[in-house]
Parts: sequence; structure tokens; C-alpha cells
Amino acid sequence: MKASMKTIGKSEIRKDSHDKVTGAALYAADLIHVGTGYGALVRSPHHAARITHIQIDTAKSMPGVLTVLTGHDIPGIKTHGNLIPDQPILATSEVRHQGEPIVLVIAKTQMLAEQACAAVVIDYDLLEPIFDPQLALEKDSRKIHPNGNLVTRFDIEEGSVVNGLREADVIIEEVFSSPRVAPGYMETENSLAYWEDDHLAVWVSSQHPFVDRHVISETLRLPLEQVRVRSAVVGGAFGGKEDAQIPVLAAFGAWATKSPVRLVNNRRESFLAHPKRHPAKLRFKIGARSDGMITALDAKVYLDTGAYASLGPAVAGNLTEMVQGSYNIPNLHVETLLAYTNSPISGAMRGFGSPQAHFALECILDMLANKLQMSPLELRRKNILRPGSKMFTQVIMDDSALALPLILDKAEETITRWRKKTTKPGKVVGYGMALGSQPMGLGAGVPDDITNRVVWQPDGSVMVYLGADELGQGLMASAEQITAEALGLPFEKVFSKPIDTKLSPNGQVTCASRMTYLVGKSLIQASETLVKRLLDHASQMIDAPRKELSYQDGMIIKPDGQKVPASEFTGRLAEENIVLSEDATVSFPYPKETTPTHLPIGIPHVMFYFGAHVVRVEIDLELGKVLVTDIAAIHDVGRIINRTGAEGQIEGGIAMGLGYALYEEMFLKSSNSWVDGFTEYLIPTIKDMPLNREITFLEIPEATGPYGAKGLGEVTLVPTAPAIANAISDAVGIRITEAPMTPERVLAAFNLKN
Repeated sequence: MKASMKTIGKSEIRKDSHDKVTGAALYAADLIHVGTGYGALVRSPHHAARITHIQIDTAKSMPGVLTVLTGHDIPGIKTHGNLIPDQPILATSEVRHQGEPIVLVIAKTQMLAEQACAAVVIDYDLLEPIFDPQLALEKDSRKIHPNGNLVTRFDIEEGSVVNGLREADVIIEEVFSSPRVAPGYMETENSLAYWEDDHLAVWVSSQHPFVDRHVISETLRLPLEQVRVRSAVVGGAFGGKEDAQIPVLAAFGAWATKSPVRLVNNRRESFLAHPKRHPAKLRFKIGARSDGMITALDAKVYLDTGAYASLGPAVAGNLTEMVQGSYNIPNLHVETLLAYTNSPISGAMRGFGSPQAHFALECILDMLANKLQMSPLELRRKNILRPGSKMFTQVIMDDSALALPLILDKAEETITRWRKKTTKPGKVVGYGMALGSQPMGLGAGVPDDITNRVVWQPDGSVMVYLGADELGQGLMASAEQITAEALGLPFEKVFSKPIDTKLSPNGQVTCASRMTYLVGKSLIQASETLVKRLLDHASQMIDAPRKELSYQDGMIIKPDGQKVPASEFTGRLAEENIVLSEDATVSFPYPKETTPTHLPIGIPHVMFYFGAHVVRVEIDLELGKVLVTDIAAIHDVGRIINRTGAEGQIEGGIAMGLGYALYEEMFLKSSNSWVDGFTEYLIPTIKDMPLNREITFLEIPEATGPYGAKGLGEVTLVPTAPAIANAISDAVGIRITEAPMTPERVLAAFNLKN
């Protein structure tokens, strides 16, 4: 690693920032073509029903209606799914959740499309819906899908839990619940599709444009090269835009009408029909000796994946792995059951199973410390992973674990300092902390490659063609900084192109806390090769021996020491129609000699990163209201690429974690419909953020990472909810086991105790 950096670690200003703050940035919903048709969907009002008849003739004959389409009109594959092809693009025989799309209407205006939707008549035979995953898995429950209601089961044990519990002096058993959470991104799902010469062009707001392209091709029976997918500016994703439904439906409409089609979900549709974080029930049984050493943990988890699998199986696998958290637990058994229900679809969302696992684990550890009459920090110190520790997946922990004692030291210093603060009259104060761990990468056995391109422009600037999408998290800025550092150029001379499947390399999906790591490695490799090619051309152009030429900071250094700007050569090459361009593909490392192979696909992960959140809460016991006044976030990032970007990731993670802990829950109302808007689904605003926010970065370089960098984005929300639960317990001596920890739940628990 270079001793000094020109741009790495600095708060470079993102090149997309001006357009975003002024409103000039173009999202897919902002794009309109001449003659655009507007799409609207007829969605099921029922949770579960058989479709007996669809009558569309009246809607079709209405003025301004271009077409009315059902699933029977789809020329190709009629179902899709990220892992299991179980989800109809348009339901034809059965609906399995409220809001499921059945009919697509295209009209000359949005109002006409919605009026035509109202004219569609669908007859149903209602079925009794199932919302509880445990009930769904009972022997006599109705089958939601032909193969039954069990999607995936993980059952992994290392050591002997029976023996471990027998060795324990203290055993605690508790059931924890975590809620269904919506991504809540500012931009709902949307797409614009139109014919462009001989191919179908589709603008998307997506985490995986190349996957969208593939699904559209299969659905419409179009050759892959006849589908061109482009990414507009993306207004947030958090996992929820790993779903191809809206791009496919927009493309279907454009294919059928031979005209541009715009399809935009309203907020209600987004709530009802796009993936959420999985609600979970987690039964944990933990044992420890009187000295605080954990002897065993037995966990059984029920996950509700809703009507369709989406990425549920992968989430269940990740959750299973994360039950161990940051601790050395010699005897560990985890059984995770993922079930179909008639609830809204659950899939990928920031943390990918880790928030659910950590809520249970970090809470029960504080309960264990209390029973042992031991400091929660001391208990954690005794049991944290260390380099060389064997995890229950049989992965050997690497030097990433060096961060854990440093994180705990900082947490202890923070709590000690905060305890000196004064308390407002009428409020009860508590302090809590929780560790968080998160894996990087897609998991063993899953293809995990990424390709990016670096192109030297005639004027000496550099264009980066990213293969994976910028979602608002700052990937472009990080990519530009890494490329600028690799080439010794100013940040201002490196630019990025958004995804266009016709021009961009395939970088797969943006997810799994691996983008900075993989993109950075790819761009460094491409840049190094690009410099070699530049020197090869320069040698020929100035007739100098190749070995006597060198490159430094955008300059070719000649044998006599004279420095010539690279643009002198790239400009001349451009005149000869020669473009200096280099692709580089890298794969996430799963070393054969050290990666266990006895587990299901996607498990294990071999690289992790760690953090902790410390909170101070003030509780009003008359109202049950919990106010987080202070929060400290302590995270090992390996190496900071963009400091402001890293701080933004942590602040965003804190906000999401606060919502998960205290406010957010998509539940079934007494009206038999789901919460479907922000009037009832409460998310934190800037006014709910703690006034005192302290961020500490640890930089323990990842040896294989670009300039030592590793992941950050997901773990920043993982410890927040359990830290708040632990602070509530510290304040009033009650344990809230169900999130969100609303005033009603706090008061109920307090009144039960007293």
C-alpha cells in the first residue's frame, strides 16, 4: 500500500451532487418520449384467492386506451424470481398477496389508464389467508404453492449444544420478534421502455440492470442483443430494487403497443408489492459458565418470506450465519425455517438477515450479563472472536477481528464519559451498546465476479465504465477516487458513466457490502494494465526503448528525465482511431484451501467487518416514549475512501436503525389491509436523530482490499436496535423483546413488571 495518498481518504465532492441538490438529476420517472403511453396496474384487493374470470373488454374499448394486457398475452416465460421462479409477472389463476398485479393497462394519459383499470372486472373465489409462518408450516395448513409452504430450511450445528448447555452454570431462553420493514426509498419503482431502431430500450431504477435485461429478454422472447437496459439516477434501493417486476411490465407494454410506455408505482403500490425486510421470530437459548464464558447457543428462527421467495433463501442463509455475531461460541446450533405466507413479499434489505439475528443475540447477551452480575462489556470482551478463532461454519477468522477489542475500548470510554451528563427532570436515563458484524460478498459457491472498464480520453482525462449500479450510496465517487489514485491523477480528471448494457461491462448486482472492495480491485488492475499499454504506445511514438520509459502522475517520463503529459499520446492515438481502454474482471476470494465446502450454497462467507453503536436514552415513563439523545458509532472500515461518504453511510444507517428500533412496522390493520403509506408507517426524520452523534473510524487495512478498504454500508444499522433495547433495560429494568419498541410496548412491559 502506498505510504501517502493523493485522494484516498479525502472528502472529495461527488460529481453528481450539484444535479441532485438542485433537482436537475434525471430519474427514470422524469424521462418522457413523444407519444408515451402511461401504464397502470389492476392489483388484487385480496390476500389469497383463485381468479375465476377476468373481463377486460369494457376497459379495452374506452377512449384513449392503447391496450389492456393479462398474463396470457406474455409471449415468453410468465414467471420470474431472483432465486426461485415462483412469481407470475401478471397473475392468471391465483393471487397470493394483496396488491399482486393482474392486468396491465396502457393509455394516452395516466388518468385514462387508471379509469380503465377501474373498468376491469375480476371474479375471485376467496381463500383463507395465512400470515403466520409457524402456522404455514403446520402439517394441515393450506399449500400456498404446489410444493408446500417451506421454502428453505437451514440446520447447522458445530460442537454439541446439549453438552454445552450441560456445562453451563447459567441458562437463559427468550423469544425475540422483529418487524416487517419497508425500504422507504424516496424514489418508488419505475421504468420507461420504448423501441429504438431494432431493439427495445428500457430505462430502469435498479440494482441489477443486466439481470433486468435477461428477464425482459426471456419474458418477451427477444434475443438478448435486442434488449438495451440503461440506468437512470437511482433514488435509493437498500435491496428493494433487486426486483425486476416494473421494468419487465414496462417493457411488456412497449412491446405490445410498439410505443413508449412509462410505468411508475405510487407509494401504496410500493408498500404492497415490493420486497420488505423479513419479519422474524427468534428463539434463543444461551448458556455460560459463572466466569462469563459462553458454552452454547441454540437458535430456532422463523422467517416470513411472504407470497413469493424473492431473495428469501439467501437472507435465511445469511441470518443463519450471523447468529454467531462477533463471538466465539464453541457449541452452536441454528435452525432457520423460511416459509411462504400470504403476507407482502420479503426479500433483500440492508443487512440481509443480520439485523434480525443481532437484535436477538445482542439483547440476550445483556440479559446473560445481568444474570451473571457482570458488565455487558466485560462479558463481550471474554467472548469476542480473535484472529484464528474458528467460527461455527468452520471458517477461521482473520485479522478483521483485531478491530473488536478496540471497538469495545472505545465503547467503554464513551459510556463512562456520558454517565457524567445531567438528566432532564422527569426522565429516566439508560446506556446501552451492541456489537454488529456483517459478511462481505455473495457467499461461497455463488458466482461473484465484477467487471469494470477504464478508458483514457484524448484530453488526458479518464472515463470509468462501471459494471454495477450507483444507487445513491457514492459508488461512483469511490470508483473515481480509486482510479485517480491508481493513475496519479487529480480527482477532477476522472469521471464515471452510468450503466448501459450496450456499452458497459457486466458487473452483476450492487449488493452484499462488496462494491468498494470489488470495484476498487478491478479498477486498480485495469489502471495498471492501461499504464503499461500507454507506455507501449509511447515507446513506438517517440522511438524510445520501452524499458527506459516510466509513468508517474499523468506524465510519461522519457530517458532524459523530461516529462510529457499523457494527453500528448492519448490525443495522437485518438487521431489514429486508437482508444486506450482496459477491462478488468475480479472475483471475490474464496480460497479453496481454507473455504469449507460442507455447507449449502451461499454459506459460508469468509470476510467480515465489525462495528458497534453506543446509545444514551431518556425515557418518559408516563408516555412510554424513548428518546435517543446520544449515539456513538464505532466502525472498522479497513481504509476510508471518501470520508464524507463514509460518514453519510453511518448517519444513514443510524437513521434506519432508529426506525427499525422505535417506529417502523408494516402490520395488518383491523380493516384487513396492510399499512401502505407514511401516514401510518412512521419513519424517523432529521428531528428524530440524536443531537449528539459521534463517529469513530478504525482503519485496520484489509490486506486484499483496494488500498486496504472493505465494506461499510450494511453494518451501520445492525447494532442500533439492540443497543437501544439494552439502554431501555439499563434505564428501567425491563426487557423489550419485540421491535419496534413503541411507547405502547414500553408502557405495557413497565406496567407488567410493576
